[in-house]
Amino acid sequence: MCKEQDHVKKNHLEKNTQIEQEVEVEGHFRKQDPDPSNPKDSLEKPRRLHPAAMYFNLIKVIKETIFGLGIGLVFTLKESLFYFVIFVSIFLLLLIVSSVLSWLRFTYRVEENELRIEQGVFIRKKRYISINRIHKIDLTADVVHRLFKLTKVQIDTASSGDGAEVMLSAVTIADGARLRQALQSGKKSTKMEKNQEDTKNPTKKITWKRLFIAGTTSGSVGFILIAMLAGFSQIEDLIPRKIYNSTFVWITSLGIVFIIGFIIVGLFVLWLLGIAGTMIKYGNFTIEKREKELFIKRGLLETKELTIPFDRIQAVGIEQSIIRQPFKFVRIFAVVAGGSFDQSEPFPVLFPILREKEAEQFLAQFTSEHNIATDTDLVSLDKRGRKYYLFSMSILFILGLIPVIYFFPAYSWIPIILIILSLTLGWLQHKDGGYFISGKRITIRRRRLNKVTITTYHRRIQSIEKSQHKLQAIEKMATTGISLIGSGGLGTHYTLRHLTDEDANKIADWYSYRKTEDENGI
Repeated sequence: MCKEQDHVKKNHLEKNTQIEQEVEVEGHFRKQDPDPSNPKDSLEKPRRLHPAAMYFNLIKVIKETIFGLGIGLVFTLKESLFYFVIFVSIFLLLLIVSSVLSWLRFTYRVEENELRIEQGVFIRKKRYISINRIHKIDLTADVVHRLFKLTKVQIDTASSGDGAEVMLSAVTIADGARLRQALQSGKKSTKMEKNQEDTKNPTKKITWKRLFIAGTTSGSVGFILIAMLAGFSQIEDLIPRKIYNSTFVWITSLGIVFIIGFIIVGLFVLWLLGIAGTMIKYGNFTIEKREKELFIKRGLLETKELTIPFDRIQAVGIEQSIIRQPFKFVRIFAVVAGGSFDQSEPFPVLFPILREKEAEQFLAQFTSEHNIATDTDLVSLDKRGRKYYLFSMSILFILGLIPVIYFFPAYSWIPIILIILSLTLGWLQHKDGGYFISGKRITIRRRRLNKVTITTYHRRIQSIEKSQHKLQAIEKMATTGISLIGSGGLGTHYTLRHLTDEDANKIADWYSYRKTEDENGI
């Protein structure tokens, strides 16, 4: 009898263990079929966030109030150490109590094809989001989340704007995967889901070699330098004037050779930081094509899982920086309507780095609708527009050369070099500009600093604008731009400057004609 009871207990334990086991397949979590009878597996009952959510709420409030709080602490400390301690103690106590109450009063559940959120300490707020209105569900885990085996869930709808419609700051990985499965399964039948799991989806993962190349050619040195200068400008007033002046005198007293060497070493360090940042951000980058969406997972320290529904993709583009152009490397991105993506990137990256010749195969495999036209297909800009590009890029440096020659003749070589570089960039902007129309699809290529080629369909275009200034009208030239819906519901514009009036009219007529066809149901 005892042996039979032990056997039953053992089988029951093995069954529960199997139900709770997480399986990582193709870079994302999938759970075994949950047991509806198990309360832990049921999402119909109100559930709280993980207690670690209180910590994340504390950090969020401190980040939002750090500037004003810092000023208050400085003035309080100058007055009296006793009042400083009292001030800090009361603030922390209120913050902790607020975080605990917010955590206790926040619940979520999935019921009747709706995600239901209840929150609020004194004023209760109830939100009901239909599963059919949910566009994407992203899971993110930074270092702290991964330490406690947690994840952050971001749920977006069409009205999300810049931020997520719903954000669950801390749930277990199992609950996050279960919630995503429940919200997605409500939009498709079990049979379709089974067929999707049985079929191996196209997947591509970045190699460490390519990731290192992406870091070395990212050109992030300038962004890091700008960020450091911006940070220094914020704390400059907090540095004592005596230390500031003595440091400046010490630097200026050094020899010119030492200063140049110091700058070179500094730029090299920034370059290494740029490589490290790229590898941390895009480490283990994997893209998977599913039935109705693209699934992207990336990140070493902070793991992000993004879903991009195909029906939200407005355009697909290829970006090639000046640094990568000689090596024929490109980056693939998408213009996606609505939702919240990485704040550091205006558009979600579909793949960080590819060979130029690999881009066509990648697009055919993952976004078959958005094939980019080749260089031979593009209609190039007329040579009459070249002078406008050269003039607009170099005029400021030409005007700046005159006072430099007059007041600082020894440094006149600096604006001369800048003029040569600006003329070269203007020539490249004219050379790389072009467009191509194929049926209901249009491809536009332009260059500001980086060369960008995008392809989109007429049904995705919100408007087309044609403009002319007087000189353009005399030479029968024009500027044309298309508008798309981008992240956060904001407009994204792609402008092709100084093309012939005939080409501008051709693009406008194509859009008007196709639009009329669509409205008539043709």
